Amino acid sequence: MFALLVFGFAMALLALQPEPAGARSAHRKFSTPKHHAATYRARRSAARRRAAYRAAARANRKRRLAIQAIPDAPLDKSAENAPGPAQRPRKVLTRAEILASDPVRLERLGRRLMVGFESFSEVKTLVEKRAVAGIFITDQIVRGRKADDIAKDIRGLQDIRKSQNLPRLLVAADQEGGYVSRLSPPLKRQPSLGQLISPLKTDGDREKAVRAYADEQAHELERLGITMNFGPVVDLRLGGPGRDDGETRLYWRAISSDPFLVAKVAGWYCDALTKFNIICTLKHFPGLGRVMHDTHVSQGAITASETKLELNDWVPFRRVMNQPGVATMIGHVRVGDIDKTTPASYSDAVINSVLRSRWQDGDSLLITDDFSMGAVTGSKDGIGGAAIKALNAGVDIVLLRDTATYFDTVMSALIEADINGEIDQKRQSESRHRLSRYVFIDDREPPLQAQQ
Repeated sequence: MFALLVFGFAMALLALQPEPAGARSAHRKFSTPKHHAATYRARRSAARRRAAYRAAARANRKRRLAIQAIPDAPLDKSAENAPGPAQRPRKVLTRAEILASDPVRLERLGRRLMVGFESFSEVKTLVEKRAVAGIFITDQIVRGRKADDIAKDIRGLQDIRKSQNLPRLLVAADQEGGYVSRLSPPLKRQPSLGQLISPLKTDGDREKAVRAYADEQAHELERLGITMNFGPVVDLRLGGPGRDDGETRLYWRAISSDPFLVAKVAGWYCDALTKFNIICTLKHFPGLGRVMHDTHVSQGAITASETKLELNDWVPFRRVMNQPGVATMIGHVRVGDIDKTTPASYSDAVINSVLRSRWQDGDSLLITDDFSMGAVTGSKDGIGGAAIKALNAGVDIVLLRDTATYFDTVMSALIEADINGEIDQKRQSESRHRLSRYVFIDDREPPLQAQQ
């Protein structure tokens, strides 16, 4: 690592070498008057230095991430007593072995997984084998297709569940509006909630606009058979539009920097979706507003005090998550004051000292952010170990977008842990109870309305 840092510093110094004479001559053609020349050159030199140092820092960050992403070596007997967590599972079963395993166990563990997929034929097999509780409809699945055809495929999967006398699949989408509008097209594109309310000055105008927006979006989602939307974003808009958080792009997705305004907007939005029996999902607890990392790539950490988070970042979660039909998505960031080593998405301390005990009665549905992200796959626990910890911490649904790559690993780890008696049965039972309040077999008795 020291060698990499030295190399990066050397590259920065090289970038600061004087320009070739030809380049300097070209600049002189457009130079400022003589008495401003010294200032101009000083500013230009400082700009080059800043650019060089930023380039070197980016290069070093990429090298560090590449090193962190290298998977641990396969476990062997000589390493059984070595310090640190063993990678789970010890053996990855094939898809055929998983689907041929104990059907009762497969269904029980499958209740805790929501999966993305590359084709409806791929996920149909998992639904037929009762190996999942929900599906995630991505842009890849809808691209170039008509809404009616997508809806027909979703109805076909729900018909399978109904024939099995199982609760309907949770069918999730990532349709925030604005930058994240994964179902547009074929669905109509809408602005983000932040864009929607930015010109409005009163709560009356904001509420009217948000409810109309949510009604329109719910109608669109209902056309496809979506029962859960991954929105609204209730992370605070902290920092400017140039914040360096990679693909997260939180500034453009967040509603506001005012936590109480965010809570109001989220509450109106979720109330409107619930009327259509569509679950809304607050995201991403414990908040990404202070995190300048892209959790698609690596873990982030929050260094703010727990008190500061409670009074600011957590206000929208605390005020809205108790509403009927509201779920909460947990992100892959560590909260230093509570658990310095484990991301919130599978931290027993974070989930049970805050989400399950401090603000509500424990009945809110908790779903992780995508476990296919580098923050989990490159973690010391690995994706299998993280899935076991998430279930035992009381998470209800583990989201896994990349089924083709990671489903076998995750399910193998859960089967292995279940056989070894490592799955907390009390937490399993509590999760079944929570899920029964959100999903149902047919339309005769929607539990979301029953909660109201």
